[in-house]
Amino acid sequence: MGLTVLHSVRPLDLDVHLQSFSIPHFPSLMISMSKPAYLAILEFSPTKPVIIFVSSRKQCRLTADDIIAHCGSDENSRRFLNIEEQDLQPHLDHITDQGLVETLRYGIGYFHEALDKQDKRIVERLFMAGAIQVMIASRVRFLYFYRVHRG
Repeated sequence: MGLTVLHSVRPLDLDVHLQSFSIPHFPSLMISMSKPAYLAILEFSPTKPVIIFVSSRKQCRLTADDIIAHCGSDENSRRFLNIEEQDLQPHLDHITDQGLVETLRYGIGYFHEALDKQDKRIVERLFMAGAIQVMIASRVRFLYFYRVHRG
């Protein structure tokens, strides 16, 4: 049985940085990974878009909250927001997930399979336009969308 590899005709610039952890307790592992993820964003992609993949939709929100907490301990808590708040507000007015509204105010969005269709479209548009810098996703579907629609 052979394996077929499909190549994209439009290459996507991608840097992958891996860091291993050896904590067997899953909730403790997730908590311990948030600070290194935040520091990696600051070091490797201080101004470019970042996608963080997590294991579940619940973990999307938890990771977003952890990264916001780390931002709050720095001097610039809204470092990942690349749009004026008054320009962001009309988009937020149409989002039904209030947790997503709160994270978007910090330039951090999340994307999972249970989000309302309109919420998905809005958060995708904000990320694609560069208004928010960090996207946390629970499925590879978002990466496919990003790759297909990237200009």
